[in-house]
Amino acid sequence: MDERHRSGTDLSARPIRVLHVDDDPAFLDLAGEMLDRTDEPIDVTTETDPRAALDRLDASPFDCVVSDYDMPQMDGLEFLRRVREEHPQLPFVLFTGKGSEEIASEAISAGVTDYLQKGPREDQYALLANRIANSVEHHVAEREIDETRTRFSKLLEHSADYIFIIDVEGTLTYVTPSVERTLGYDPAEITGENAFDFLHPDDVERIRAELVDVLESPDTEKTVELRTKHRDGSWRWVEIRARNLLDDPCIEGIVGNVRDVTARKESEAELDWHRSVIRSMDEGVYVLDRDYRFRFINFRAAHTVDLSAQAWIGEHVSYLDEVGIFPDSAVADVQAAVDDIAAGERDEVRLVLEPTVPPSTEFLDLRIRPLETDDDDDDDTEFILATTRDITERKRNELDLERKNERLETFASVISHDLRNPLETVSTSLDLLDDSVESDHLDRSHRAVDRMERLIDEVLTLAREGRTIDDPSPVSLASVARDRWASIPTDDATLVVDTDAHVLADVGRLEQLLENLFRNAVEHGAGHRTESDDATEPADGAVTVRLASVAPGHGTEDGGPASDSDFGFVVEDDGPGIPPEQRDRVFEMGYSTTEDSPGLGLTIVDDIAQAHGWSVTVTESDTIPETDDEQPSSGGGARFVFDGVETV
Repeated sequence: MDERHRSGTDLSARPIRVLHVDDDPAFLDLAGEMLDRTDEPIDVTTETDPRAALDRLDASPFDCVVSDYDMPQMDGLEFLRRVREEHPQLPFVLFTGKGSEEIASEAISAGVTDYLQKGPREDQYALLANRIANSVEHHVAEREIDETRTRFSKLLEHSADYIFIIDVEGTLTYVTPSVERTLGYDPAEITGENAFDFLHPDDVERIRAELVDVLESPDTEKTVELRTKHRDGSWRWVEIRARNLLDDPCIEGIVGNVRDVTARKESEAELDWHRSVIRSMDEGVYVLDRDYRFRFINFRAAHTVDLSAQAWIGEHVSYLDEVGIFPDSAVADVQAAVDDIAAGERDEVRLVLEPTVPPSTEFLDLRIRPLETDDDDDDDTEFILATTRDITERKRNELDLERKNERLETFASVISHDLRNPLETVSTSLDLLDDSVESDHLDRSHRAVDRMERLIDEVLTLAREGRTIDDPSPVSLASVARDRWASIPTDDATLVVDTDAHVLADVGRLEQLLENLFRNAVEHGAGHRTESDDATEPADGAVTVRLASVAPGHGTEDGGPASDSDFGFVVEDDGPGIPPEQRDRVFEMGYSTTEDSPGLGLTIVDDIAQAHGWSVTVTESDTIPETDDEQPSSGGGARFVFDGVETV
């Protein structure tokens, strides 16, 4: 129907607009006057020619048409048919004086709204007014019903949910079109099928029991979650809210409103998995909000003081003092650390604490840092994550190792002192004999004394260097190398430094490491053995020693990665090198190719590297420059590669 003839619901606020068509002008005037006198608010427009009336309908909006039947230009039935072509729902009342059952029948077939014969009755105009008002009101009501039906149909079609109706056996009697969006089925495809055929086998019995409950409780809504099969064969989680409307004549079934909750169930499953992981962790996990109140605590943390995790939620961080986990001084340290993290002054704080409970825990490693979330959109710290780990066993081992190292160092110092005194006597006596006696035996004795002194020094070094590095500091590799090079007799040997790197290391032990390597290279590449150590046969001529940075992985035979470090350094020479079959043994205690060497120098190098967390490997030196300014030349000497080195 044309929008100009859509009657609204505001007819009470305006008259009913009527187009009255009759070939008798006098009757039109009379009818208009009589309709004005009725109780119905009617505004009448008249036309004597049906053709003009059609034009009028196209030009102006009307709520109803009243027409005579017997008109010369066009009879009322033809006029009705022409009106219906453009305005199929517009109320049309045939008001004629030459009516008959045949005309009435044809009019009804053509879609007339009402039929009324003219006559002498005094109330015919009141009756006509009533028929007009009823026709218009009925039309408005039907149109509103149609619009409501269309609106709901569109809503159901485009809804993210879908609705179904099943009978007591579970047969689908109705399914909304939106089921295709959720499960991929055309409604006609599954209407008449049994709903249980689409359920996951593990859910069928449970849902049958739920259906029985719904049948027994007509006034109760039941909500269930289940898995149903998608048209593509996959399973989707859905939530169904079902109600028994078997007694409703419009429904006569059980209505279910279905929502796809697959994404929610997957998120819940993932969340449950994360929670189970956190609950089962050996670490205690705490989450604080920006007000320093606990938002989460896992089982391990709660179990520390035999309280439920829920008891912590909402409590301020000062609750730690109340439950007495730590001494007062430790609680103050924790609160200060939380303050620093919340203020953004530090990215992480680590504390070793001595808790008062439980008795079995003597040491806790506490780590506090900001907790990053997907919702973070600025620099503000929304949440703070704290984790605790029981390190009692580790600390006990560390303390035990420290005590053993102290005893070992004391023992080594005592032994070295006790050995040096008689050795000094022997050395002095040999010096006195040198002034009066010439003998090869004296030379061998001097070398033996030198070897004993070297052995004492290296045993003492091993005792001291076996400890781990607790507090490394930035050290310039080049500076330490040049300093150590200047401290040893190098004769004509040359040092080339090709690095400006600063590494985290213990300065004293790094000095010892480089000095041992330099001595090893010089003494076994320069053709003399006065202070020989752990090397192969000496070579003729001066040796060149090079310290340089390298990419990780240069320490392996095949060039593969030796570690995941981003940095490494090498000490290499162009001396005789180390035979491949002996390279796996060079770091063993006592390994040496000479009788004069105690075989501890490279063992000390390996121990110092391990104390730093570095790895060291030995290969053949490929090329080495003779000076800082010269190009590399072919080598073949020993190449010691250190990986896992942290730079600054």
